[in-house]
Amino acid sequence: MQFIDPVLDAYCEEHSGTEPAYLQELAAETCEKVHMPQMLSGHLQGRFLSMLSHLVQPKTVVEIDTFTGYSALCLAEGLAKGGMLHTIEIDP
Repeated sequence: MQFIDPVLDAYCEEHSGTEPAYLQELAAETCEKVHMPQMLSGHLQGRFLSMLSHLVQPKTVVEIDTFTGYSALCLAEGLAKGGMLHTIEIDP
C-alpha cells in the first residue's frame, strides 16, 4: 500500500542525507532474512531520526520494539558524548 505520492517520495529520497553503508547492509539483510521486512524504518525515517537525535543530543535513548535495530542505530548517531542507548525487543 502506497501512502505517499511516488513523486514526493522520490524528491525526499533525492534530498535526504546519504544512508551509511552499515545501514544499507542491515536493510538488505533484513529484507533477505527477516519475516515482515517492511517493518524496517528505512532510509527516510532513519535520516529523520538521526537528525532529531543530532539536534537534541540525548544522554539516554530507550527504544521499545527494536526489530532489527535500524532505527536504534540512527538514534545512536546523535547521542551526547558518553550517551547510552537501551533497546528492548521481545522477539529473538
